[in-house]
Amino acid sequence: MKLNKIKSVSIASEVFDQLRLKIISGELKNGERLVEMELAKYLGVSRTPVREAIQRLEQEGLVEILPRKHCLVKGIDFDAINEIILIRTLLEPTAARVAASKITDEQLLTLKGYLEQSEMFFQLGKVEELMMVHDLFHAEIIKVSGLTRLVNILENLHDYIVHFRYSFLSRPHLVERSIKEHYQIYEALCSRDLDKVEEVFIHHLSGISDYAKVVIEDNIPLNQGNNRTGGLK
Repeated sequence: MKLNKIKSVSIASEVFDQLRLKIISGELKNGERLVEMELAKYLGVSRTPVREAIQRLEQEGLVEILPRKHCLVKGIDFDAINEIILIRTLLEPTAARVAASKITDEQLLTLKGYLEQSEMFFQLGKVEELMMVHDLFHAEIIKVSGLTRLVNILENLHDYIVHFRYSFLSRPHLVERSIKEHYQIYEALCSRDLDKVEEVFIHHLSGISDYAKVVIEDNIPLNQGNNRTGGLK
C-alpha cells in the first residue's frame, strides 16, 4: 500500500475555519463586507490563503463574492435552515428509535441529569450553560444509537445546530417548550417504547421551524440594522 505523507493543516484552512465559525455564530452578520486585503492584514497572512478560504466559504453558501470588489456575508438563510431541518427530521428520530432499544439505566440517569441542569440554568438565566447541556442531551441519544455514519453526518452539522440553539435558547418561551419536550423524550426512552420515542422526537423536531425564525431575526442584514426589532416581514 502506498500512502502520502501527512501535511500540516494549511494556512488557508485555518483562515477558512475561523471565518466559517464567525459567520455561523453570527459574529459576522449577514450583509457585512469582507475585504481580502483587510483580512490578510488582520490575520497576519498573505492574500492568497484568504482568497482560497473565501472561495471555500462561497462553495458552502456562506458568502457571495463580488468580482474585483469584496465579498458579502450571506450567513444562515432560510434555504440553509430548511435543509438542515430536513436532514435532522429524517435522521434524529431514527437514531432515537434505535437508541431506545439499546439505552441502559446508567445512560438514562445521564439524560436525567442533563434535564435537571437545563432547568437550573434556565432559572439562573445562564444561556451558555443551558446551550451546552441541551446539546449534550441530543448528542447522548444519538451516540447511544451506535449508528456511526449517521452520527458523523449530524456532527458535520454541529456548528450550524449550535447557533440555532443559541438563538432560540435566548427566548424564554422557547426554552420552556424545549425542556418540556425533552422530558417527554426522556420518559419515552425510559419506557423503551420504540414507536413512542420516534413519535415524540418527530414532534420535537417539527417545532424547529419556529426556532428558525429567531435565527433569521438574529441575522438580519446590516443595512437593516436599525430595524432589528420585531418579527419577520
